[in-house]
Formats: sequence, C-alpha cells, structure tokens
Amino acid sequence: MGAMVMLVLGSCSLEEETYSIYTPETFYSNDFQVLSSLSGIYRNFAGITGMGVEYRTLELSADQVVVQAKIQGWWGGDNFWQLMEHDWNPDHAYIGGTWDTFFRTVGQTNALLNSLEGSNLDVTGPIGELRSLRAYAYFFLMDLFGNVPIFTEPKVDPLNLPTQNSRLEVFEFVTSELKAAAEVLPSKSEAGSDYYGRITKEAAWSLLATIYLNAEVYTGTAMNDEAEEYADKVINSGNYSLLPNFFDNFVPDNQNNAEFIFGAVYSPDVAGGIGHPLVQKVLPGISGGLFGLPYTPQNGFATRPSIYNAYTDEDIRKDVFIGYGPLIDPRNGETVMVERIVPDNNSALYVPGVSSEGPVPYEIIPATGIRSQPMNAGLKWIKWQLDPNTQGGNAGNDIAFIRYADILLIKAEAMARQGDLEGAKDYVNMVRERSNAEPFTSITLEDILEERNRELAFEMTRRRDLIRFGKFTDAWEWKPASEPFRTMYPIPQSALNANPNLQQNPGY
Repeated sequence: MGAMVMLVLGSCSLEEETYSIYTPETFYSNDFQVLSSLSGIYRNFAGITGMGVEYRTLELSADQVVVQAKIQGWWGGDNFWQLMEHDWNPDHAYIGGTWDTFFRTVGQTNALLNSLEGSNLDVTGPIGELRSLRAYAYFFLMDLFGNVPIFTEPKVDPLNLPTQNSRLEVFEFVTSELKAAAEVLPSKSEAGSDYYGRITKEAAWSLLATIYLNAEVYTGTAMNDEAEEYADKVINSGNYSLLPNFFDNFVPDNQNNAEFIFGAVYSPDVAGGIGHPLVQKVLPGISGGLFGLPYTPQNGFATRPSIYNAYTDEDIRKDVFIGYGPLIDPRNGETVMVERIVPDNNSALYVPGVSSEGPVPYEIIPATGIRSQPMNAGLKWIKWQLDPNTQGGNAGNDIAFIRYADILLIKAEAMARQGDLEGAKDYVNMVRERSNAEPFTSITLEDILEERNRELAFEMTRRRDLIRFGKFTDAWEWKPASEPFRTMYPIPQSALNANPNLQQNPGY
C-alpha cells in the first residue's frame, strides 16, 4: 500500500511491510497503539530540520543559509551550488528527495486514517491530528511545487493514477482540512503538558494564518484579513507568550515553553529517540573536542554577510553569529587556541603539554564565494545552543516550526497590508523590545520583512517570505538575479516518469 503510493506520487520506493502494522482493523485495541502509530508521522516532520535534503531545499535557495565548498572539496558539488545560484533542474537530487519526503507522509497518513476508521476506540482527536499533519505536508508541497496531486485513498490503482490538481485546489484542500481538524483538536490549555509535541488547535490556526498570509502567491488573491483572523485566534487564546529571553527558545531543555506552538521534538538520549545535527554541521572544523563537544564539527553551513549586518550591535540576536576574528568559546569567553590553522583540513585544538605546535588563535576570515574556500572562511552561527548531552552529533534542543513571535509578525504584516501601519508597529515592537532592539517609531512593509529576517533566521521561513515580497529572484552575495519561474521548484523528473498524468511546471 505505502510503496504503491510512493511509486505513483513520488519517486522513492518503500518496503511493502512498512505499513503492514497499520492495516488490520484489530490492531488498535488501546490508545497507546493509536499514539504509537502517529509517532511515525511526527518523526517525519522531525527529520525535516536535520539539515538533510528538506532543510537544504527550504533554506539554500534563500539568502540566509549557504554552504561554502572547502578547498579540498568538502561540502562542494552541483546539488549545493545549483540551489544557492538558482540553477536547478528536474533531476536535482535534493528537490526530488523533498518531494518524496512529503508524499511519503501523505501516503502514511492516508493509510493510518483508513485503518483508524475501523477502530472501536474514540479516535476523533487522532484523526484530527492526522488530517492536520497531512495538510501540513500538502502545505509544503503546494509552497514548493505548486500543482500536485491531492490523494486521500489508502492505496493507488495503478490503472487509474492520480491526476494533478491546481495550486488553488491544493490551497482549498489544505485550508478546509485544517479548519475541520481544528474543530476537534484540543487547545494547548486543554491538552496539558503530556500532549507536548503534538498538533493542537492553535497549531492548526497558526498554519492557517501562515497560509492566508501567502494566499496571493498561491491563489492570486490576497487574504490578509483571514491571516489576521487566525493570528488573532492564537493571540486571544492566551496560551502563548514571548519568552522573556530570546535564547531560551533554543536551549537544550526548551520543551513545553510558552512560545513553542508546533515543531520537532528531539530526545537522542532516549532509546529510539532522534536528535538533530544543527550545531555539528555548522561549527568550524576543529578536532579534539571544540567547546567540549564529543565530535569534530563538519564545518558545512554558514551565512551571508548581509544577514549578519542586518542586526544592530545592541540587538542581542546578533549573538547568534560567529563573526570574523578570533573564535570565542561561548562557555567561558576565552579564545579558542589551535596547534595551527590548516586551510585545507581540520585544525586541532591546542592541548598544553601534549601539542607539539602552537598555540595560535583560530581566526574566522571572510569568505569570497561558495567555492574553494579555506576551512576557516565564512560567517557561522549557533542559534540552537550547545547541548552538553549530545549523542554523537545529535542534539536534543527541540526546534519550532511555528513560534509565537512568528504569529505576532504575521499579525503585523496582515495589518500593514490592509493599511494599518500604526497598529502593525506595536506588534513588531513587541518582538524587537524582547531582543533589546530599538523600537520603531514608524514602520513600512519592508521593515516587517527584515524583522522576520532577524527574528526567524534559519527557521525555514525565509524562502516564502522573499517570494511573498517579490525579492526571491533578486541578486545577493554570490548569487545573480534569477528567472521568475524559480519561485516554484520543478516537478521531479522521477515523479513525471512514474506518473504520466503529471505536467511539469513552467520554465522547466
């Protein structure tokens, strides 16, 4: 069943037995079994933030995240460069993998929904969760690919393959599913702390606010009033607030916090739990226990100078970045000393009485592009704080897909787009004042875009923000201006080959 779904909708094959546990009507004899089946869907979303193909497809085509190939070839290759330079094609591996991930989730939720309907238990809530999660997967598919098949059956008839729906039809499906699910989902206050990590009524409303804010991109018609309506539902619920300290959103023990609306929950220290490598893949390549971590960082992901320069010095969010100059240990403020800086390989920490070379300070230098860079070139960032209980390279900080700060900025933008700049200013200033940034005395739509840039950096919102503001195809550091059709990715060639009912997006 699951393998057939992927064969027709995507290009990734799954073993048939993957879904065998979901099909017997007798499987669901208690609530624990229901919840255990849902956990696999939530796990799919947790995988998105692991800096794999999905994160790369969402982030590298925008202007915040870069991967700078090193002199010796690490982190190089067309898959990276094409995303950053807007030169991808239908055979791009990361784009194809992203399509597969979200249609895999669609296939799994369809199978689970079908089997839950045969249960004798009260599964109203779990069905609402599944419909929301399937809608969330379709949101990503609509956002990234535009016209995709809406498929809700548990299995595919190979003689009657799914047909392609328009982006408008997908938009209508996603919004109607989320509204229906919100009617049966518990609010955060009703659900309690044990429900943490699962989708709530407010999470469904938050996604609706996000979708309506982008409605003109998806449908050709602005729906800012609806965006504001659903942002208001979240705000007026009274269940969320800005944390007093911005960085508390990103500490290792950030679960069940007041700003986290929906996202990925990580517990690599628990049997069967997973973690994320956001710190491992970003930090400079220094072996020997940099910052006390039990691995040599991979020195892959970085950022552009324009992103770093978007913050004023008094804005505490600027502390997310590792700027040019000596590398400082965030635990004690001391300069990191190495035996020597190795431009084409990992440097080694200086150990007194053991090292035969050094000590010399490890210096971060400016990058000159995205190809053939020294190992110590390029601006780095640590938004998710160092986890002392990292398992290998996998950390346990939970990662929000939607934070309350995002909802306040959605509210502000929706108001501004309807002409209420004065009211919008108050919501933006709530976010700015938390980070010690000087409050705005007046505001423009451009100010709101840049506040989203500062507040939500690296949190997978920037691509659609740039598209919504008509800036996605602009030139920026190491990227030329690109063609208008790049605002949607191509339907992967492997999917076209599997289903002749699919038509390629314009421009490809």
